[in-house]
Amino acid sequence: MTTFGFIGTGHLGSMLVKKFVETGSIEAEEILASNRTPEKAELLAEATGIRPTNSRVVAELSDVIFICVRPLEVRDVLSELAYLLNSEKLVISVAADVSLENMRALCSARLARAFPSMASEKLQGVTLLAFGENATTEDQRLITGLFHTIGKAVEVEENDFGILADLTSSAPGYFAALMREFVLAAERREIPPELAERLVKQTLLGTALLLEEESFAGLIKSVATKGGITEAGVKIIQREAPSMFDQLFQATEARHEQVKKKINGLR
Repeated sequence: MTTFGFIGTGHLGSMLVKKFVETGSIEAEEILASNRTPEKAELLAEATGIRPTNSRVVAELSDVIFICVRPLEVRDVLSELAYLLNSEKLVISVAADVSLENMRALCSARLARAFPSMASEKLQGVTLLAFGENATTEDQRLITGLFHTIGKAVEVEENDFGILADLTSSAPGYFAALMREFVLAAERREIPPELAERLVKQTLLGTALLLEEESFAGLIKSVATKGGITEAGVKIIQREAPSMFDQLFQATEARHEQVKKKINGLR
């Protein structure tokens, strides 16, 4: 029986544990979990049936270990447990900006990176995957299969993680921010905010379903008939949005670079 370990049970670590157990992709008794605040791991155990313990035991007894701590904490975790993280262990980091190279310098385990999305909580998220040179074909199959149970798993070039994370992991926040501005604009025109938000949310859900069978361009063409009201609104978006999204990518790329410099400075 494969034993799975989770070091870090914050929002992301807890979400992964809960969803893997709920979907049956990992049995609760196969999971060990630890947290810097033990009470958090114990609460997760009460909710899911997993086994709470400390990080040393997780690293010692687990075959597959998920590192679910903040990026600037990964170095300390791997350094502390390096003597246990040998080539018999498979370590998967879900931390942004901690590269496979960073991890390889700290332990000799087989390595992978996974970058999930909050949308995985609804089993609809996209998880970006990248594998270390020492990850086996079976490792890749195992990790890909696990994340497919909570959404879609896509292997990509590690160098593209930053910009692709904007399209996947960060996107729910961006979409919510855009839709909130949409609602606020309606509110400025004396539409009750609760009504506007309810209507936009329901329309957004329906739009997502339409997009399962249609491209963005195709849906725009279907809704924005030539000379119509929707076309007038689409033209405004097409005129104003490019600059906004270019600035968004510039800002997030700059932030990624700041974090990477801090990580590399700790090595």
